[in-house]
Parts: sequence; structure tokens; C-alpha cells
Amino acid sequence: MTVSASVSKSDIAKALLGKDGHFQAYFEVYDALLDRGPRNVITQAQQEPGNPINHETVLAATEIIKNNLMLTLDNVRHKIRRIPPYTYSTDEVDFILEIAVQAMFMMDTNFSTSRGLGFICGTYRPPSWSTNETFTDFAERSFPLVATEKRRQVEAVLQDKKSLKAWKLKERLGIDFRRTNNLADHLLFDQENSILYLFHHTAYLKAHLDSWYRLTGDGGKEVGVANALSRGMLCPRLLAETLHSLQSILFSHDDDRSMDLLKKKLIKKKGFDRSCALLEGYLPFNDDPDDFVYAYWGDRLTILHDLVRDRPPRTKFEKWIKWQTTERNFFLVAGLALIISAVVGVLSLVLAIFQSFIAWQAWKHPATTS
Repeated sequence: MTVSASVSKSDIAKALLGKDGHFQAYFEVYDALLDRGPRNVITQAQQEPGNPINHETVLAATEIIKNNLMLTLDNVRHKIRRIPPYTYSTDEVDFILEIAVQAMFMMDTNFSTSRGLGFICGTYRPPSWSTNETFTDFAERSFPLVATEKRRQVEAVLQDKKSLKAWKLKERLGIDFRRTNNLADHLLFDQENSILYLFHHTAYLKAHLDSWYRLTGDGGKEVGVANALSRGMLCPRLLAETLHSLQSILFSHDDDRSMDLLKKKLIKKKGFDRSCALLEGYLPFNDDPDDFVYAYWGDRLTILHDLVRDRPPRTKFEKWIKWQTTERNFFLVAGLALIISAVVGVLSLVLAIFQSFIAWQAWKHPATTS
């Protein structure tokens, strides 16, 4: 079943996004979660009593999470299990938690290995909220800060951000762009399948940035993850970095080719949030986009930049050339060339000696005419 009551959507938007509005992509995710539910127990909020979960239950769960950030998952489960007027089963509790975390923070709890982004992407394994872990610890683990020693490298990548335009990644590296509803998977690159995952819910990002600006103005833009969670939001810099990576790097508005790719392929055919194509700034980060600082997504941008600098071969010929030019194979080829040169030299010497011998024989035994 889907969320069809506009009042319910309005309440959810005001409570979790800070304002009412048309959040089509966001509610598509919410509706899909409700439809999937554990044994189809999710129902409309306005239906008759007797159904164990409704929209009010989900909103109650978001309040429990927000107000108990230092409780472990087990303790949070215990509180949610007894949300009036029911006592929920373990599966129902985890389902309520999954919807609440997704609706509030656009994160996947990854309780079940049957959900999420394949659970392994190269060396990356999406984190799951573990039993003895607080939600704050889970969120901070999901969004690690760039290490101090890597900050200069990230700054250098941002200086060369033009090399990361979406059309260049697609045409030169064969990268396919795929949407994700899990913010923790943003800019995750699956090298084996040449897929770059992008968190496309820009309307959600803008709504939360607007909320931060209304609350704190420019003074709250460096609030960390832990402090932000207590307000039911993610930290402003993480939100702004995500928006900036989409609208000022991959799909910059002065880059017609990337914008065509965004509008005609990703939005129209692949279901990306239409708000991706609407540049509205990065409140409260209205600094020069060229001076933007990356504290969270810098490592993933660096991986992409390294791929651009050392483009992996795509055709058999390119792979052969790449094989020839690697350091190890360079010495191997050079050694083989030296051996071949030596063999050719020896053969040339033998041939020269043979020719000299024939000439000497011809001189020693000149032909006689009768």
C-alpha cells in the first residue's frame, strides 16, 4: 500500500524535512518501504485500528531515536517495541527502525544482508547498525572525516575538478551513473562494473540546509555529526558537500554536456530527483564554490581523480599497451629486446665471418679459364 493521504505526507514533511512541499523522490522511497513491509503489515494511517504499524508509529520512532542517541541499538529496540498501543515483534521493530532512519537521515540500517548495496563494493562494505552500538557511533562510522594527512591531496583534486565532469567520466572511462537512496553510498565507485553511485535526493539536502540556516544562520555550518543528530538532521557540511559534488563538480550548470546527461538520461530515464537540475545554492555555505572544502567525501573524490589520471584500459589493444608500459613489464620487454639484439648480433657476426671465408677462398683459389 502507498501513502495516499496528503495530510499524512504533509505531517511527515514538516516533522522530518522542516517544511511542507513537493518531495516526489523522497516520498517514492517512503512509499516503497511501506509497500515492502514485514509480511505486509504496514497500513494507511487513516485505516481502522488493528494494524500494528502506521505513520504515527514511524514518527514516534524518529523521536525515540533523536532523543536517545547514546542508547545502544538493543535499548532503542526495547523502547520502540512498546510504542502504544501495541507490542511489536522483532521483525516489526526492525522494520519501524529501518523506515524511521531512512525517513529522517536517508541512511540504510543494513540489518539484513538481503538489503542494501550488495554489501560489498570492492574493499567497501556498507556499515550496519550493530547491536551494542549507539546511533551516533553508527552515523559517525558511516560518514568518516578525511584524514589530516590527506587534506592537501583533496585540495589538489578540487583544484582540478573540471576533470571530474560527468560527461568526461562517462565517455572516457565508461562510467555509468546509478542512483542510491542511501547517503552513505554517495560517490561510491564500483570499479568492477564501472558504476558510480550518487545520492540523488537534492530536495532533501536543500530542505535540511534551509532548516539549518533558519536555526543558526552562518554560525552553525560547522556543527558535527553528533550535535546535528540531536536536531533530527545530518551535519550541514555533509549535506552541502553532497549537493556541491552533484551541482558544482559532476553536473555543473555551466557544463552543457553534463547537464544534458543529467536531464535527458538520469532524470528522465533513470528516476533521479528532478531537483538535481535546480541550482539554489548551499545555505549556509554561500562561499565561492571554487574554495569549497571537503571534510567527508574527499577520499571518494580522490579515487575518481586517480582513475582519471591513470585511466584504466577498456579495449584489448589498450590493455596490451598498458601491459607493455608497466614498470615490471618494461624491464621484461627490455630484457627480451636485449637478448634478441644479442642473438641477432651473433648471427650477423657468423654471417660476416662466413662471407669473409668465401671471399678468402675465392682469392686463394681464383677461377681459371680454359
